[in-house]
Amino acid sequence: MEVVMQEVQMKLSARHRVNGEWDESTHQYEGKLVQKASAWYLTYKEQLEGVGEVSTTLKLTDRAVTLVRQGGVSTRQHFEKGASTHGTYQSPYGPFAMETHTSKLRIRYAEEAPVQVEIFYQTWMNEQYAGEHELKIELGK
Repeated sequence: MEVVMQEVQMKLSARHRVNGEWDESTHQYEGKLVQKASAWYLTYKEQLEGVGEVSTTLKLTDRAVTLVRQGGVSTRQHFEKGASTHGTYQSPYGPFAMETHTSKLRIRYAEEAPVQVEIFYQTWMNEQYAGEHELKIELGK
């Protein structure tokens, strides 16, 4: 099986709602998209305020997306439509128990490669509701 790696331009739009107010941000990153077996891996580096550089990997399969961050913060979140998953969010302030419930997950493909990922989910940190999130990633060359 040939491993195909391509450089991609990505636009990440994030919306977060807590207490009824939406907060929106958009970021541009350069990343790498690699296909291995039946999954696609998107890797990129983020600069997070007060934390520094974080390496982020998204694993995309037919039914799920797994987000892994390593660096100033480290976490692993698994998104599968209709499922609740548990993980730990390791921050400079210590670890938090995190629960994620995914209400919507959609991956669009063009020429057999992913071009858009949409995830709608809710989170709880240490059993406290932390709001709802919409994540949209658009990939281009």
